[in-house]
Order: sequence, then structure tokens, then C-alpha cells
Amino acid sequence: MTRLKNNIGLHLTEKLGSNKVRFSECFYSEVIRIPKKTFGRYLRNQKQPTLDELDRIANWLGVEPKELVNF
Repeated sequence: MTRLKNNIGLHLTEKLGSNKVRFSECFYSEVIRIPKKTFGRYLRNQKQPTLDELDRIANWLGVEPKELVNF
């Protein structure tokens, strides 16, 4: 069985120039509504977001959710 991977880190790098940026706690709690630790796991492909989370991240990055997932 193939494990899904995401492109969140890649798109974050394209948007901000790096995926090693620091966001405020307000960003995590109010903008994407994902805990900081969990978002870090998504960036490192250690965990995959739910569909709702994927949609919020894609909306914030300005891309379609399908662009963030490799099948």
C-alpha cells in the first residue's frame, strides 16, 4: 500500500521563500485552526491533514486542495 504524501512544505516555500518560517500562535489558532505541532508534522510528511484541514491550508496558500496531495 502506497502512503500518501503532501506538498504543503513545497507550496509554503513557494509562497514565503522557506518552509522554516515562524508563525504566531494567533495564526495557528485563528487562521488555519491547526495546532502548531500538528502543522509541523504535516510539513514533514509525518502525518496527513484531514480533508477539512487540507481545504483550510489550500485556501490560505491560494491553491486547490488537490495540489497539496500526491496520489
